[in-house]
Amino acid sequence: MVAGRSWIQACVVSGLLCMGMPAKAEVSALNLSPGFPTSLDDAYPINSGTMALQPALRLDKTERGDARFRQTVDMRWGVTHGMELFVGATGIRGALQPGTLDDPRAVRAGLMYRMYKQQGAGAWMPSLALRTTVQVPYGGPESHASLRSELLASWDLSHEWWGHVNVGTQLVPGGQVGLQGPGRNALWYGRIGVVKAIGRNVGLVGGVSYSQDYTQANGTLITPEVGLTYGFAQNWIATIGAGRDFGGSNSEATVKGNVGISFVW
Repeated sequence: MVAGRSWIQACVVSGLLCMGMPAKAEVSALNLSPGFPTSLDDAYPINSGTMALQPALRLDKTERGDARFRQTVDMRWGVTHGMELFVGATGIRGALQPGTLDDPRAVRAGLMYRMYKQQGAGAWMPSLALRTTVQVPYGGPESHASLRSELLASWDLSHEWWGHVNVGTQLVPGGQVGLQGPGRNALWYGRIGVVKAIGRNVGLVGGVSYSQDYTQANGTLITPEVGLTYGFAQNWIATIGAGRDFGGSNSEATVKGNVGISFVW
């Protein structure tokens, strides 16, 4: 808990320092990143030269009645045109079981690279990007790093609608408590969803994921999610999302919720 408080204090200090900096860039409230507000991702990296600090509170409540809160912090940096670097970690976490896709005892870091940009609204060929994430545990008896690779496709469908498709895999070379379920050294997943702009600063997000069940050694999960993004100030974006799992396991989440905020500079 002391480590958790120290992490929160560090994030608060970072946020205060950021507030003292001149705002030099904006990110659209319609730009998605994993967990803000849902697991649906898009193929649009953060703008070149831009940084975003993203703290969030997350809740999972399972079929068997367990409830788990987590506090996460992520940082994104537009290192160059069409490419972003990111890093994140969990400051406060609840129980390690059932498993998750994001290791609660690891530092997450990676790279997103856009390979192709859609040539105007309504064009058939979408924007395409690759996101690679490495999770390196910093605590616990095991220290098996994991590798996640994702292909992201995004269409500007015109009339303030965007469509997104994600396909990914995650590999863990050995058992890692809190990351996936026992016996799951590899899994695949896919997501599809849409974003609808309600004005310039509000977006409605809806999507559904289909994946191998990361809470146990077999089975699959279907996870519908909905979310809202709201750019309430020039460089501030609030997000809220909710969903649940369907698959028949008593470890599946009957409630998945999160509240996050992004400060962009």
